[in-house]
Amino acid sequence: MADRTGVVAGALLPGMPHLLAGHAAPSWSALADAARDVGARLRRLEPDVVLLLSTQWFTVLGHQFQCDPNPRGQHVDENWYAYDYGLLDYDLRFDVDFTERWAGRVQSDGLQARRTRYDGFPIDTGTIVTSALLDPERKLRWAQVSCNLYADADTLATVGRAGATAARDAGLRAAVVVVTGMSSGLIQQWIEPDQDRIGAPAHEQWNTRILDLLTAGKIDEALTVREEFARQAQADSQFRALAFAAGTGASTGPAHLHAYGPIWGTGGAVLSWNLPDHH
Repeated sequence: MADRTGVVAGALLPGMPHLLAGHAAPSWSALADAARDVGARLRRLEPDVVLLLSTQWFTVLGHQFQCDPNPRGQHVDENWYAYDYGLLDYDLRFDVDFTERWAGRVQSDGLQARRTRYDGFPIDTGTIVTSALLDPERKLRWAQVSCNLYADADTLATVGRAGATAARDAGLRAAVVVVTGMSSGLIQQWIEPDQDRIGAPAHEQWNTRILDLLTAGKIDEALTVREEFARQAQADSQFRALAFAAGTGASTGPAHLHAYGPIWGTGGAVLSWNLPDHH
């Protein structure tokens, strides 16, 4: 693996801030611990860059690319601000040179790529939570594209493929991280952490079906039923993040399921592909 360039590994994680809660539900703690484990494996891999897509950084015009090398500050989550996990400090590192390459490749594929760089840009909760769990010492270098609300799955796959091509052309070893939930049926009332559960039995069934396909290495079948999953279980952003991951080539082979459970009624899973053991 050390001699390969392009995308060599991937991971899928939820980006809900509950994973950083001081008083956490058992499922929140398990998902957070699994994310930290994935982070340890990812750091052992020592990728040159990590391609990142978070469904919580959504845009409506084209595909935006983060070109600030070091966004930092404090984010107030618009939903969970009253909790200890609603105020999130961040200090991120982005590989702007590679990001420019990626954006250029997206443009050459006929899509609109917008570079984003200004002080105070609103970094999304999913990006902050994921970076805190995967990379607490800020050793990884990220390259991030937004999740366009109106892009279909094939378009997001094209954006992902462009990132993989840009990495290969630059002679870089890249990993891919997608930040997405599974079912998104939020419990519509305030609950205590130990009251958390998947919002509906049908959502649980669909989450299990998708996870079974991914852990069996049946990515094409999972993509085939993705739209039905979105309809039947309110899948986060229609689960288009999986199409992005597939476009990069990160989701090759059987996925390793590290943890699965509810986050305020939604379904959250931590999955990885082709990461080394960290022991």
